[in-house]
This record gives sequence, C-alpha cells and structure tokens, in this order.
Amino acid sequence: MNIYRPGKILGTFKVPEDGDYSLPFLKLLSKHNIVLDPGDEGVVLWEGESYMVRSCGTVNKKYIIEFFNEKEKTVTVILRKDFPHQEKQTEIVGTAEVAQMLSWSSKKVSVYRQRGKLPKPECILKMGPVWKKEDIERWGIEKGIIKKIIKFC
Repeated sequence: MNIYRPGKILGTFKVPEDGDYSLPFLKLLSKHNIVLDPGDEGVVLWEGESYMVRSCGTVNKKYIIEFFNEKEKTVTVILRKDFPHQEKQTEIVGTAEVAQMLSWSSKKVSVYRQRGKLPKPECILKMGPVWKKEDIERWGIEKGIIKKIIKFC
C-alpha cells in the first residue's frame, strides 16, 4: 500500500472480527519499542468509502500513520519522523510586538529594520512590516537579546 510518502513500514495486520484493532496496533508498536504520546489524541487525515488514514504522535516526536483498508480489513502502520499531522500556525508580529519581545522601543525596531540589522520582514503591509514570530525569537536568541524562551503547553 504505497499511497503516501514513504516511511518505515512497521507492519500490516488483519482487523479482528469485532472491528476493534487497538490491541494488535499497540502490540505492533510495543514490538518496535514505540510509545504513543499520551497527550496526542491523533487525528483522522483522510476518510473515504473503504479506507481511513489516521495519524498520532509518539513520545520521541515521530508520527504513526495508520492506513485502515475496510475492504481487506487490514491496517498498515507506518512510522514517519517528519509528518506534521497537526497544522502549525504561523504567528506574525508587527513593529510594536517586536519591540515588546526585545524590550525595545518601536523607534529602535524601526531604525534596526531600516539599517538591515533585523531579519527581513515577511511582507510590508500598509500598517508597516510584519515578521514571523519565530524568526524574531531566533534572531533575538542568537544576538543574546532574548535570554530564553519557555513555552508552556
């Protein structure tokens, strides 16, 4: 079953008569020493008349892709390290937010941008330049302006 980009195929198994394949799924993961992330409930990526594709994360930040084939009553499990099953939203920030992040004045941010000392803005709107928040964070850490970023979930 080569529907999606390749990854490491962990195995394929038949779905039990009762339709609940969680036990064989967990046994297969256990066989490969893979532990699911308890905080990741997973998500259905695609669903059709005779198939379903689900994704969930592991504790070591890899992703499990399940291909459920209803006609054949089989599940193929694939391990991927780069499949982003959860959309990451890009946060953008303007001059005022950048100033707040760097503990600067808006004027200082404007001067640094004009002199080419800040990362290049993603675009310039009528209200002014906007950057990706992560670009400013990365730049601030590299320059020693931002000491540490702690993200709480």
